[in-house]
Amino acid sequence: MYTNSSGNFGGEISFAENLALSSDRLVLGASVNPQFNAIEDDVYVYNFGSAGLASTAGKIELYFGDIVIDEICWGKLECANNYAKFSTKEEDNYSLVRCAEECLGGAPFDMQKYYPEPDFGSITEIANEPSSSEPSMFEPESGPGPSIDKSSCEGVIFSEIYSYYINSITEQFVELYNPTQKDILLDSCLLEYKTTSIVLNGIIASSGYYVFRDSNLALTKNPTTSNTISIRNGQGDIIATVGYPHGQKKGASYAVFDINSNNPSWRQTYAPTPGALNDYQEFQTCPSDKVINPSTGNCIKKQEEATTKCPTGKYLNPLTGRCKSITSSSSLAACKDGYERNPETNRCRKISTISSTEPTPCKDGYERNPETNRCRKIRENIGESVDYAPTPTEDGSSNYQNPKIFTAVAAIAAAALLAATYVIYQYRRELRKALRFVLSKLRRV
Repeated sequence: MYTNSSGNFGGEISFAENLALSSDRLVLGASVNPQFNAIEDDVYVYNFGSAGLASTAGKIELYFGDIVIDEICWGKLECANNYAKFSTKEEDNYSLVRCAEECLGGAPFDMQKYYPEPDFGSITEIANEPSSSEPSMFEPESGPGPSIDKSSCEGVIFSEIYSYYINSITEQFVELYNPTQKDILLDSCLLEYKTTSIVLNGIIASSGYYVFRDSNLALTKNPTTSNTISIRNGQGDIIATVGYPHGQKKGASYAVFDINSNNPSWRQTYAPTPGALNDYQEFQTCPSDKVINPSTGNCIKKQEEATTKCPTGKYLNPLTGRCKSITSSSSLAACKDGYERNPETNRCRKISTISSTEPTPCKDGYERNPETNRCRKIRENIGESVDYAPTPTEDGSSNYQNPKIFTAVAAIAAAALLAATYVIYQYRRELRKALRFVLSKLRRV
């Protein structure tokens, strides 16, 4: 396991239990080294970034299970085997070499001018048998071990992406999940993002998680379009891919839920869970003095605290969060005599238009129209189509004195006279001939 100059996790290499050394040493190389870029054989190469291992400070630890069995560090980082930082000048560049026997001063390593020639045959895979008849602490225990899918990466899927970190890019992670019934070997698998390709290693147990953190991956916090992350096997085939879209929120991860169902769904959650079952939290966690505004997702001050800030005679408007004057009906001026307040409009209106049930009697010579409820003149002369009889005269005859009737008759007579005049004028020549003919007949008689 490598720790970088900032004291943060910088990456690790995991060896399968059925691997053994076939010679006296194991060479680990950085992928940026030209010697290792040209290698076609299967060797353990880890990409520690474009600059390789940090020269100012760093630490490498060798674990067996959870136990550190060897370590070495340099610069400001401290451990049992600590050395000074390395020079950045090529002519002063030194290597730490383990002494065949104890070095001067009892140190296990010596700093010297040394550049190793890589021995690519240092690792041999032992399929089923141990490398020696005598058991070693590095060999697997006897008995059936876990069933491992030898085809690297097959079956692995993405389960969580955390890009929009809070404080540092080192918080970013990509989480993989193994939904199969077998352990999956990740050796030779490639994690690809944009132009970056990183070699994975290790094993994901059945129904287990694998969390990858590396600042060299440098995920875009909130991309303008969907960004794709992929997993390729050693043959270059894409095994899994996922795109995390625009709209990522600070402190929230993009995770899949109902992962073992037939209808899994990706959602943002404010509860990132690297290496564990995903947990959905819709809104961010607010400080103790604030609450979530569900309409915006932002933290706002609690309303009960803001209420105490409103002066006397005002209250907090829950819609705007501002203080508003308290109004009451008692502050309205009283209506003048003969008026009352309309409860619908809160304005004064005449009482007579509301409370009076009996209409005012019509004056002499008028009667109330049952259709309009308004007063109208009493008609003395009417036709048979009305609902009341004409007023009789003293001699017992019906006297129609309605001026409207005489006006109508005069209009009809005038219209008839005009029509006759028009006919005579139109046929005057014909009428004149007819008149002459009649007169001539009369003279003969």
